[in-house]
Amino acid sequence: MNTLLGLLNSVGIEDPTLCPSLTVSSICYNSKQCTEKSVFFAFSGLHTDGDLYIEEAIQNGAICIVSRHPVQAKQESVFYYTTEAPRPLFSRMCAAFHDWPAKSLVVIGVTGTDGKSTTSDYLYQMLRSQGCKVGILGTVSMDDGSGKQASPYRQSTPEADQMHRFLRRCVENSLTHVVLECTSHALSREYDRLATIEFSMALVPTVSSEHLEFHKTIQAYVDAKCNLVRALRKGGTFLTTQQNPYRTAFIRALPPSCSSYLVEEELPYSLSTTEEGFSVIHSCGLTFETPLQLSCLASNAMLALLAASRLLGKKPHYLLPLLEELTPVAGRMVTIKNRLGIRIVIDFAHTADAYAQIFSHMREGTGKGNIIAVFGCAGERDTSKRAPMGKIASHYSDRLILTEEDPRGEESKTIFRDLRSEMDNPSCIVEEIEDREAAIERAFTLAKPGDTLLFLGKGHESSIEGRTGKRSWNEEAVVLSMVQKQERETGCV
Repeated sequence: MNTLLGLLNSVGIEDPTLCPSLTVSSICYNSKQCTEKSVFFAFSGLHTDGDLYIEEAIQNGAICIVSRHPVQAKQESVFYYTTEAPRPLFSRMCAAFHDWPAKSLVVIGVTGTDGKSTTSDYLYQMLRSQGCKVGILGTVSMDDGSGKQASPYRQSTPEADQMHRFLRRCVENSLTHVVLECTSHALSREYDRLATIEFSMALVPTVSSEHLEFHKTIQAYVDAKCNLVRALRKGGTFLTTQQNPYRTAFIRALPPSCSSYLVEEELPYSLSTTEEGFSVIHSCGLTFETPLQLSCLASNAMLALLAASRLLGKKPHYLLPLLEELTPVAGRMVTIKNRLGIRIVIDFAHTADAYAQIFSHMREGTGKGNIIAVFGCAGERDTSKRAPMGKIASHYSDRLILTEEDPRGEESKTIFRDLRSEMDNPSCIVEEIEDREAAIERAFTLAKPGDTLLFLGKGHESSIEGRTGKRSWNEEAVVLSMVQKQERETGCV
């Protein structure tokens, strides 16, 4: 649909004065992206207001403006409309503009605090291995049917114009299924980026406290996540794990026609660990060695496997061998091989729950060696998680180097103070080095054979966002460069 009248009608706006044949070229929320015959939505942001860019949008060709406040100086041949909630209308109009692509797809939504990316990717891998024409869009990866690649979006769930453009490409490339990572922001009624999308299945690995700078309370955060199950199609399915302490809230939000299943009840399993620290899964009387290092990753894999079995109509035990074929997800428990005798791991962990998982796992396999961890915490985001993260890290570590993650406009010293506020292990030495590359280099100078180096919080991400904007970043490349330097200097080449 590309007529302005039809698009406005699709979001409940009627204007009998409009010419029925007036067409629209694009729908934008960034004035710089407007071209001739664009519709511009003026959103209120954290640091600015879209109303300030209405004139620029019109100069760039916008013929229609949707905003929260009436525009005082109106221009001829431009149509103006006001609404209290422009973001949900933006989502719905984008869906209409791209001819409602989600209606032609089996859409599987994955939400949760930790485990969205791994669960999504494992499910994508399993479905694809069975010949399913499946796409994926999430924090790490994207595949619209033209091949898997790194996601070009900073947000795990992109804005609605990008989302529906992606889904349209999936339809055009003859995909039948799509796995979407769904963040709490995207699911919230304030942003509603996923409005109009009906999901066939909802997966929730686990939920803990996060993003309270936006949601304010854990109850509001969980309720936003529950919007995923509220958006299930008739007869849809909700799958979760025992690690999700809020699973009853999701079940209460479930539409009457939909069903819920707990992985541990539907597909009982137990875990053990190889000498190298990889998870071994025992289920249905069978044993499978996986390339996964944490128990939570094994749990995510079992959630994905149960989902795949239901989507494909196959018994779960037929798919269990797929566990051994999984490819680890970029930025998640990446082990860097080296000749220094040091265990080096890069991970995206950035919540207290994720820290508890990774630090306890590392301590179990470290022996007498030291754990040296380099991490920070996002600026201008949820501050309630900082103290618990710091406390967990100090409890398990011998040395900590606090550094930048994405400080944005917040002072690093404020973030470091919050991280240190509940550290209660006097034997853990803590340093502060704002520059992340310098912090990584310092960690290598401290490490000795038998030690463990942990680099947390950036994982796969390709930039660091500071006060003046973003700069390119590749954690794995920086660490590899340091490894090569240390190997040369110590004669380990």
